[in-house]
Amino acid sequence: MNARILSIYKISFLFLLLASCGKDDETLEINDFTKKRTIILEPYKNYPYSMMNVWVKGQVNDTILIRLNSLDSEPILKLSGKIDERWYTDYYGGGAKTIIFDPYKATKGSLEIKASL
Repeated sequence: MNARILSIYKISFLFLLLASCGKDDETLEINDFTKKRTIILEPYKNYPYSMMNVWVKGQVNDTILIRLNSLDSEPILKLSGKIDERWYTDYYGGGAKTIIFDPYKATKGSLEIKASL
């Protein structure tokens, strides 16, 4: 009986672990400022969304840019120095969203960028 309960707990844990790996949120750790990086968020079908959030934390030696959807778009965030910023907007579905990290003038630092729908 105990072995069966243990097996149920293991299966439940595995299911929760897999279910928590979403495609509608992602985190980037950035220590290399020689290239641009992207986060692509894809909404789940038939799931109600109401906003998109982008959190940026860390420190950089000069200006970085965070863009939405393309390299040609205006930056949604232009940040430098010590950073602890949250940007958000309404989002009610309508396809994938791309968040682009552009090192712009920064050459070193350490950042964490988290984005979620």
